Amino acid sequence: MSEKFKLIDHETFENIHQSTSSATTRVTKIRNAKYKRMTSSIGFNLLEFVKPKANSKGTKNRGKLSSPKRVVDVRSRPSFKKKGKQRENGRKKKINRLKKSILRYRQLKRNQQQTKEMLEAQHKTELVEQLQKETEIVNQLQSLTIVSENQQSKKLSEVSKRIHSNRFRDYCENCTTPILEKHTEHLLRELNRFQRRAYAQNQIKAKAHRRFVVGFREVQNFLCISKVKLVVIATDCERCEGEVGLDETISAIKKQCQDQQVPIVFAFQRRQLAYILYKKASISCIGILDYDGMRDTFQEVMINLHEARKQYQLLMKHN
Repeated sequence: MSEKFKLIDHETFENIHQSTSSATTRVTKIRNAKYKRMTSSIGFNLLEFVKPKANSKGTKNRGKLSSPKRVVDVRSRPSFKKKGKQRENGRKKKINRLKKSILRYRQLKRNQQQTKEMLEAQHKTELVEQLQKETEIVNQLQSLTIVSENQQSKKLSEVSKRIHSNRFRDYCENCTTPILEKHTEHLLRELNRFQRRAYAQNQIKAKAHRRFVVGFREVQNFLCISKVKLVVIATDCERCEGEVGLDETISAIKKQCQDQQVPIVFAFQRRQLAYILYKKASISCIGILDYDGMRDTFQEVMINLHEARKQYQLLMKHN
Protein backbone atom coordinates (compact mmCIF):
# COMPACT_ATOMS: atom_id res chain seq x y z
CA MET A 1 0.00 0.00 0.00
CA SER A 2 1.17 3.49 -0.72
CA GLU A 3 1.70 6.03 2.09
CA LYS A 4 -0.70 8.50 0.50
CA PHE A 5 -3.69 6.90 2.19
CA LYS A 6 -2.10 7.44 5.64
CA LEU A 7 -1.80 11.15 5.20
CA ILE A 8 -4.52 13.24 6.96
CA ASP A 9 -5.25 16.88 6.77
CA HIS A 10 -3.81 18.91 9.69
CA GLU A 11 -7.15 20.41 10.67
CA THR A 12 -8.86 17.03 10.79
CA PHE A 13 -6.00 15.63 12.93
CA GLU A 14 -6.41 18.41 15.51
CA ASN A 15 -10.17 17.92 15.63
CA ILE A 16 -9.80 14.16 16.28
CA HIS A 17 -7.19 14.81 19.01
CA GLN A 18 -9.46 17.30 20.83
CA SER A 19 -12.46 14.94 20.68
CA THR A 20 -10.49 12.03 22.21
CA SER A 21 -9.06 14.18 25.06
CA SER A 22 -12.52 15.58 25.93
CA ALA A 23 -14.02 12.03 25.95
CA THR A 24 -11.49 10.89 28.56
CA THR A 25 -12.03 13.87 30.92
CA ARG A 26 -15.86 14.15 30.59
CA VAL A 27 -17.99 11.83 32.75
CA THR A 28 -21.28 10.85 31.24
CA LYS A 29 -24.33 11.19 33.51
CA ILE A 30 -26.50 8.06 34.17
CA ARG A 31 -30.04 8.88 33.33
CA ASN A 32 -31.58 5.43 33.99
CA ALA A 33 -33.24 5.10 37.48
CA LYS A 34 -32.25 1.47 37.85
CA TYR A 35 -28.52 2.20 37.59
CA LYS A 36 -28.88 5.26 39.85
CA ARG A 37 -30.18 2.96 42.66
CA MET A 38 -27.33 0.53 42.14
CA THR A 39 -24.71 3.27 42.40
CA SER A 40 -26.33 4.82 45.49
CA SER A 41 -26.28 1.43 47.38
CA ILE A 42 -22.49 1.31 47.10
CA GLY A 43 -22.13 4.11 49.66
CA PHE A 44 -22.73 3.71 53.41
CA ASN A 45 -24.20 5.81 56.21
CA LEU A 46 -22.13 6.57 59.31
CA LEU A 47 -25.28 6.86 61.48
CA GLU A 48 -25.71 3.11 61.28
CA PHE A 49 -22.53 2.59 63.32
CA VAL A 50 -23.53 5.08 66.03
CA LYS A 51 -24.94 3.39 69.29
CA PRO A 52 -28.56 4.47 70.01
CA LYS A 53 -29.29 6.36 73.25
CA ALA A 54 -30.84 4.50 76.21
CA ASN A 55 -34.51 5.16 76.99
CA SER A 56 -34.84 7.96 79.52
CA LYS A 57 -38.18 6.63 80.86
CA GLY A 58 -37.05 3.08 81.66
CA THR A 59 -34.64 3.48 84.59
CA LYS A 60 -34.72 -0.20 85.61
CA ASN A 61 -33.67 -1.58 82.24
CA ARG A 62 -30.81 0.94 81.77
CA GLY A 63 -27.59 -0.72 80.67
CA LYS A 64 -29.33 -4.04 79.89
CA LEU A 65 -29.56 -5.33 76.37
CA SER A 66 -33.06 -6.42 75.36
CA SER A 67 -32.89 -10.13 74.49
CA PRO A 68 -35.51 -11.63 72.21
CA LYS A 69 -38.25 -13.67 73.87
CA ARG A 70 -37.82 -17.42 73.87
CA VAL A 71 -40.34 -19.17 71.67
CA VAL A 72 -41.19 -22.63 72.97
CA ASP A 73 -42.72 -25.19 70.69
CA VAL A 74 -45.74 -26.65 72.48
CA ARG A 75 -45.72 -29.78 70.34
CA SER A 76 -42.24 -30.73 71.61
CA ARG A 77 -43.41 -30.76 75.26
CA PRO A 78 -44.31 -34.16 76.77
CA SER A 79 -47.97 -34.52 77.70
CA PHE A 80 -48.11 -34.65 81.52
CA LYS A 81 -51.34 -35.72 83.24
CA LYS A 82 -52.49 -33.61 86.18
CA LYS A 83 -52.77 -35.64 89.36
CA GLY A 84 -53.79 -32.97 91.84
CA LYS A 85 -51.67 -32.05 94.86
CA GLN A 86 -48.48 -34.07 95.22
CA ARG A 87 -45.89 -33.80 97.96
CA GLU A 88 -42.30 -34.16 96.80
CA ASN A 89 -41.03 -36.09 99.82
CA GLY A 90 -44.30 -37.21 101.37
CA ARG A 91 -44.60 -39.96 103.95
CA LYS A 92 -45.31 -43.35 102.41
CA LYS A 93 -48.42 -45.15 103.57
CA LYS A 94 -47.68 -48.14 105.79
CA ILE A 95 -48.99 -51.44 104.46
CA ASN A 96 -50.93 -53.25 107.16
CA ARG A 97 -51.04 -56.97 107.86
CA LEU A 98 -54.26 -57.64 105.94
CA LYS A 99 -53.05 -55.77 102.84
CA LYS A 100 -49.81 -57.76 102.85
CA SER A 101 -51.73 -61.02 102.93
CA ILE A 102 -53.96 -59.83 100.05
CA LEU A 103 -50.92 -58.92 97.93
CA ARG A 104 -49.32 -62.28 98.77
CA TYR A 105 -52.47 -64.11 97.75
CA ARG A 106 -52.65 -62.16 94.46
CA GLN A 107 -49.09 -63.22 93.62
CA LEU A 108 -49.95 -66.81 94.48
CA LYS A 109 -52.98 -66.65 92.18
CA ARG A 110 -50.81 -65.33 89.33
CA ASN A 111 -48.36 -68.18 89.80
CA GLN A 112 -51.21 -70.70 89.88
CA GLN A 113 -52.63 -69.24 86.66
CA GLN A 114 -49.25 -69.57 84.94
CA THR A 115 -48.87 -73.19 86.04
CA LYS A 116 -52.45 -73.90 84.99
CA GLU A 117 -51.78 -72.52 81.51
CA MET A 118 -48.64 -74.64 81.22
CA LEU A 119 -50.53 -77.75 82.32
CA GLU A 120 -53.32 -77.02 79.84
CA ALA A 121 -50.80 -76.75 77.01
CA GLN A 122 -49.26 -80.07 78.03
CA HIS A 123 -52.70 -81.63 78.32
CA LYS A 124 -53.61 -80.54 74.79
CA THR A 125 -50.51 -82.16 73.37
CA GLU A 126 -51.28 -85.34 75.28
CA LEU A 127 -54.85 -85.36 73.93
CA VAL A 128 -53.60 -85.09 70.37
CA GLU A 129 -51.36 -88.10 70.93
CA GLN A 130 -54.21 -90.01 72.57
CA LEU A 131 -56.60 -89.33 69.70
CA GLN A 132 -54.15 -91.03 67.36
CA LYS A 133 -54.32 -94.17 69.46
CA GLU A 134 -57.97 -95.26 69.56
CA THR A 135 -57.32 -98.38 71.57
CA GLU A 136 -55.83 -96.45 74.49
CA ILE A 137 -58.81 -94.06 74.57
CA VAL A 138 -61.30 -96.96 74.78
CA ASN A 139 -59.38 -98.51 77.68
CA GLN A 140 -59.31 -95.18 79.56
CA LEU A 141 -63.07 -94.69 79.11
CA GLN A 142 -63.78 -98.16 80.50
CA SER A 143 -61.50 -97.64 83.52
CA LEU A 144 -63.25 -94.37 84.55
CA THR A 145 -65.80 -94.80 87.39
CA ILE A 146 -68.12 -92.05 88.60
CA VAL A 147 -68.64 -91.91 92.37
CA SER A 148 -71.97 -90.71 93.85
CA GLU A 149 -70.23 -88.31 96.28
CA ASN A 150 -68.46 -86.56 93.43
CA GLN A 151 -71.80 -86.15 91.63
CA GLN A 152 -73.36 -84.53 94.69
CA SER A 153 -70.43 -82.13 95.10
CA LYS A 154 -70.70 -81.17 91.41
CA LYS A 155 -74.41 -80.49 91.80
CA LEU A 156 -73.80 -78.26 94.82
CA SER A 157 -71.09 -76.34 92.96
CA GLU A 158 -73.45 -75.86 89.99
CA VAL A 159 -76.17 -74.50 92.32
CA SER A 160 -73.74 -72.07 93.96
CA LYS A 161 -72.50 -70.95 90.54
CA ARG A 162 -76.05 -70.09 89.49
CA ILE A 163 -76.63 -67.83 92.51
CA HIS A 164 -73.11 -66.66 93.41
CA SER A 165 -70.51 -64.97 91.22
CA ASN A 166 -67.56 -62.59 91.56
CA ARG A 167 -70.02 -59.71 92.05
CA PHE A 168 -72.11 -61.64 94.61
CA ARG A 169 -69.83 -63.91 96.65
CA ASP A 170 -70.84 -66.99 98.62
CA TYR A 171 -70.40 -65.26 102.03
CA CYS A 172 -73.51 -63.11 101.33
CA GLU A 173 -76.63 -64.09 103.29
CA ASN A 174 -79.34 -61.91 101.73
CA CYS A 175 -80.58 -60.93 98.28
CA THR A 176 -79.92 -57.40 96.96
CA THR A 177 -83.43 -55.99 96.55
CA PRO A 178 -83.96 -52.44 95.21
CA ILE A 179 -85.94 -51.37 98.34
CA LEU A 180 -83.10 -52.52 100.62
CA GLU A 181 -80.54 -50.68 98.45
CA LYS A 182 -82.64 -47.50 98.52
CA HIS A 183 -83.00 -47.38 102.33
CA THR A 184 -79.37 -48.34 103.08
CA GLU A 185 -78.09 -45.70 100.65
CA HIS A 186 -80.31 -43.05 102.28
CA LEU A 187 -79.06 -44.07 105.74
CA LEU A 188 -75.38 -43.97 104.77
CA ARG A 189 -75.66 -40.64 102.92
CA GLU A 190 -77.40 -38.91 105.82
CA LEU A 191 -74.97 -40.27 108.43
CA ASN A 192 -72.07 -39.12 106.25
CA ARG A 193 -73.65 -35.65 106.08
CA PHE A 194 -74.05 -35.51 109.87
CA GLN A 195 -70.44 -36.59 110.41
CA ARG A 196 -69.05 -34.04 107.92
CA ARG A 197 -71.05 -31.27 109.58
CA ALA A 198 -69.76 -32.28 113.03
CA TYR A 199 -66.14 -32.28 111.77
CA ALA A 200 -66.63 -28.78 110.33
CA GLN A 201 -67.90 -27.46 113.69
CA ASN A 202 -65.48 -29.17 116.10
CA GLN A 203 -63.02 -31.78 114.92
CA ILE A 204 -62.04 -33.11 118.38
CA LYS A 205 -65.63 -33.74 119.46
CA ALA A 206 -66.50 -35.28 116.07
CA LYS A 207 -63.61 -37.77 116.39
CA ALA A 208 -64.77 -38.74 119.87
CA HIS A 209 -68.40 -39.30 118.74
CA ARG A 210 -68.19 -40.82 115.27
CA ARG A 211 -71.29 -41.93 113.40
CA PHE A 212 -69.62 -44.70 111.37
CA VAL A 213 -66.22 -46.25 110.64
CA VAL A 214 -64.76 -47.58 107.37
CA GLY A 215 -62.58 -50.67 106.86
CA PHE A 216 -62.34 -54.21 108.25
CA ARG A 217 -59.78 -53.32 110.93
CA GLU A 218 -61.82 -50.40 112.32
CA VAL A 219 -65.01 -52.47 112.33
CA GLN A 220 -63.24 -55.32 114.20
CA ASN A 221 -61.84 -52.88 116.78
CA PHE A 222 -65.28 -51.41 117.52
CA LEU A 223 -66.90 -54.87 117.55
CA CYS A 224 -64.47 -55.89 120.32
CA ILE A 225 -65.87 -53.11 122.54
CA SER A 226 -69.44 -53.83 121.24
CA LYS A 227 -70.14 -50.34 119.84
CA VAL A 228 -71.32 -51.36 116.36
CA LYS A 229 -75.07 -51.26 115.62
CA LEU A 230 -75.00 -52.33 111.94
CA VAL A 231 -72.37 -53.72 109.54
CA VAL A 232 -72.45 -53.18 105.76
CA ILE A 233 -70.16 -55.50 103.77
CA ALA A 234 -69.59 -55.28 100.00
CA THR A 235 -70.84 -58.20 97.91
CA ASP A 236 -67.75 -58.36 95.65
CA CYS A 237 -64.79 -58.56 98.06
CA GLU A 238 -61.66 -60.07 96.58
CA ARG A 239 -60.95 -63.77 97.09
CA CYS A 240 -58.06 -64.21 99.52
CA GLU A 241 -57.77 -67.59 101.20
CA GLY A 242 -55.31 -68.68 103.87
CA GLU A 243 -54.36 -67.37 107.30
CA VAL A 244 -55.06 -63.69 107.97
CA GLY A 245 -56.71 -63.53 104.55
CA LEU A 246 -59.76 -61.54 103.50
CA ASP A 247 -62.09 -64.56 103.58
CA GLU A 248 -61.00 -65.37 107.12
CA THR A 249 -61.54 -61.77 108.33
CA ILE A 250 -65.06 -61.70 106.83
CA SER A 251 -65.96 -64.98 108.53
CA ALA A 252 -64.53 -63.65 111.84
CA ILE A 253 -66.62 -60.45 111.57
CA LYS A 254 -69.72 -62.54 110.78
CA LYS A 255 -69.11 -64.70 113.85
CA GLN A 256 -68.64 -61.64 116.10
CA CYS A 257 -71.85 -60.10 114.74
CA GLN A 258 -73.78 -63.33 115.44
CA ASP A 259 -72.49 -63.41 119.02
CA GLN A 260 -73.45 -59.76 119.62
CA GLN A 261 -76.67 -59.99 117.52
CA VAL A 262 -75.52 -57.24 115.14
CA PRO A 263 -77.23 -57.35 111.71
CA ILE A 264 -75.11 -57.53 108.52
CA VAL A 265 -76.29 -56.03 105.22
CA PHE A 266 -74.98 -57.25 101.84
CA ALA A 267 -76.45 -54.67 99.44
CA PHE A 268 -73.75 -52.87 97.44
CA GLN A 269 -70.48 -53.48 95.62
CA ARG A 270 -67.21 -51.81 96.64
CA ARG A 271 -67.33 -49.01 94.07
CA GLN A 272 -70.96 -48.26 94.91
CA LEU A 273 -70.12 -47.85 98.61
CA ALA A 274 -67.27 -45.48 97.69
CA TYR A 275 -69.66 -43.45 95.50
CA ILE A 276 -72.22 -43.16 98.35
CA LEU A 277 -69.60 -41.86 100.82
CA TYR A 278 -67.84 -39.60 98.23
CA LYS A 279 -64.56 -41.57 98.38
CA LYS A 280 -62.10 -42.30 95.57
CA ALA A 281 -60.84 -45.64 96.92
CA SER A 282 -63.18 -48.62 96.97
CA ILE A 283 -64.78 -49.51 100.33
CA SER A 284 -65.32 -53.10 101.47
CA CYS A 285 -66.80 -52.71 104.96
CA ILE A 286 -68.68 -50.03 106.97
CA GLY A 287 -69.64 -50.18 110.64
CA ILE A 288 -72.47 -47.89 111.84
CA LEU A 289 -71.94 -46.77 115.45
CA ASP A 290 -74.71 -44.19 115.95
CA TYR A 291 -77.91 -43.75 113.91
CA ASP A 292 -79.59 -40.98 115.97
CA GLY A 293 -81.73 -38.80 113.72
CA MET A 294 -82.25 -41.67 111.24
CA ARG A 295 -84.15 -44.19 113.39
CA ASP A 296 -87.05 -44.53 110.93
CA THR A 297 -84.80 -45.38 108.00
CA PHE A 298 -82.83 -47.80 110.22
CA GLN A 299 -86.07 -49.63 111.06
CA GLU A 300 -86.95 -49.76 107.34
CA VAL A 301 -83.56 -51.28 106.59
CA MET A 302 -84.12 -53.95 109.27
CA ILE A 303 -87.57 -54.90 107.85
CA ASN A 304 -86.30 -55.11 104.26
CA LEU A 305 -83.19 -57.04 105.37
CA HIS A 306 -85.40 -59.69 107.03
CA GLU A 307 -87.38 -60.11 103.78
CA ALA A 308 -84.20 -60.27 101.65
CA ARG A 309 -82.81 -63.05 103.88
CA LYS A 310 -86.01 -65.07 103.42
CA GLN A 311 -85.73 -64.71 99.62
CA TYR A 312 -82.12 -65.90 99.73
CA GLN A 313 -83.03 -68.98 101.80
CA LEU A 314 -85.84 -69.87 99.37
CA LEU A 315 -83.49 -69.59 96.40
CA MET A 316 -80.97 -71.91 98.09
CA LYS A 317 -83.69 -74.48 98.88
CA HIS A 318 -85.17 -74.56 95.36
CA ASN A 319 -81.77 -74.84 93.70
